[in-house]
Amino acid sequence: MPHPLGELVLAVPAESREAADDPALATLETALTERDIAHRRVVLPTGHAVAETLRQELARDARLVVVCGGQRAFCDVAAAVVDGSLDLVVGTFAGGRSHDLARTFGLDVPARTAALLLASDRVMSVDVGVATVTSPGASPARHLVFNEAVVGLGAEVYRRQSKLGRVPRVGPLSAWWTALASYRPRHLDVDMTFAEWHDPAVQVRIANGQFAHDGLHVSPLALPDDGAWDVQVWDGPVHLPFTLQPKMRLGEHLPHEHIAQWRQKRVEVTSAKPTAVAVDGRYVGRTPATFELRPGALRLKI
Repeated sequence: MPHPLGELVLAVPAESREAADDPALATLETALTERDIAHRRVVLPTGHAVAETLRQELARDARLVVVCGGQRAFCDVAAAVVDGSLDLVVGTFAGGRSHDLARTFGLDVPARTAALLLASDRVMSVDVGVATVTSPGASPARHLVFNEAVVGLGAEVYRRQSKLGRVPRVGPLSAWWTALASYRPRHLDVDMTFAEWHDPAVQVRIANGQFAHDGLHVSPLALPDDGAWDVQVWDGPVHLPFTLQPKMRLGEHLPHEHIAQWRQKRVEVTSAKPTAVAVDGRYVGRTPATFELRPGALRLKI
């Protein structure tokens, strides 16, 4: 039986060698078959070839593409869909991989639960951010933001983590420790639609989704469909984003005297000293940086 939204395609990233034999993916396919939902599997290439593959699938009447992988793979596919204005609904099946955006929607679930959700016709239009990062000596670079962006300490952690590798526990902890050892608060100018900040700060978080850093409930008030960023400016001790993590697991770190919070549609961050910027867990450059929103730009299968 065809899916109510159109042909369903399970997109498996080519760089994930274990995905082809992933027991979770096999269970998902079995559960979809048991529900008599027609589907097929395709392998997604890396880089710019993702967009071409999606256009080919669209020409073959695909309408629902479910990314079977972590947040990075999802963001690559979603960016190709939004940039190319492709008539596709994007779904996700993390299969146990790190996917903070999926947590916001309750989509980080086991295979059989995922099959139940995928079988419905429920779709949500979610906001997509646009970050323009202009590092010194480089041309402005544009990045789509699906989950969150961070300027300062959190971005420095992501930068170091990419160098250390994603070894479970060792990579993230080493990134935090080395960043905390050398990072110091700096004067940041944060100009927003209806507010501003011109003081020293440890980091600025600009969130569309609620989770970050592999399961930390950093922005519990963020709503991905309200047309506004959840903006947090952290000042105070530089160790605060690390020592508050036990409370962040449950979103119990707010309100806090060293965290200022707003709902804003546009955010611009500048600093005298170039400061690290990260988007959806990837280091992308240094300040100055501007963050804007495209309301409802992505159709997400929920």
